[in-house]
Amino acid sequence: MPLFTMDEPQPRLNPPIKNWRQDMPENHEPQLVPPKLRWLTALNDTFIEVPRYSTEVSWVGVFLSGIMSSILAIGFGVFGLFMQEGVDGYWMIVMGATGAFGLFTLAFFALKVYFVQPRVQPLRLNRKHQRIYIYEYNRSRLPWLKWPTTIRSYNWADVRGEIRYSSDRYNMGFQLFGSVCEPGTNKVVTRFLIAKERSSQEMLCQIWSYLSVYMQHDSVTADPVETGRPDDWRPRKADRWPEDMERESTTAP
Repeated sequence: MPLFTMDEPQPRLNPPIKNWRQDMPENHEPQLVPPKLRWLTALNDTFIEVPRYSTEVSWVGVFLSGIMSSILAIGFGVFGLFMQEGVDGYWMIVMGATGAFGLFTLAFFALKVYFVQPRVQPLRLNRKHQRIYIYEYNRSRLPWLKWPTTIRSYNWADVRGEIRYSSDRYNMGFQLFGSVCEPGTNKVVTRFLIAKERSSQEMLCQIWSYLSVYMQHDSVTADPVETGRPDDWRPRKADRWPEDMERESTTAP
């Protein structure tokens, strides 16, 4: 029998998040790392708002791709009409129109992302209500459909923290998720993204610590790592919160 064993840590939530790396301490327990935020929008005795910026998107590239796709779409349509002369049937026109429609769809998607999608999808935590509010914009791959905004709200006591690693090409790095469980259990009902870091888990642990300490009614300092916004093109703020949710998430009972 060995003198000691080196057991690998195991996820405690069911089901665990894909590519799990680490469980955070319970949000009502003493935290193990100093609290720190990367960005901070608002902080007072009632609520805190933390921005979630879409930093993985090259907004200039999105805009330019929309313009180039529009130009190419027009070119495809003109090319189909030009090549149709002297050809029986209308198959060149059909080919040109099909290519133009596909490129116009791509252009519309890119321009809608650039001009319509909010670049800040914040979290609010109200320690008087002991609830968390998640602002989310539901982007679809079909630009012709409406892309709705939803706001979810959960009891903070039911939220656990998990860190995963994403190997996705456009979203690679460590991600901190809030996992909402059935009350008094570790059975996960749903999850939402809190923050992400490309190369280290340390900042994510500090963010979880900060939110937990704040919701425990302990004092925290308003000194985030980053000040202002993360991009020099001044990203738009989130869309307006519904009036009833704005009032509930920013005021005491």
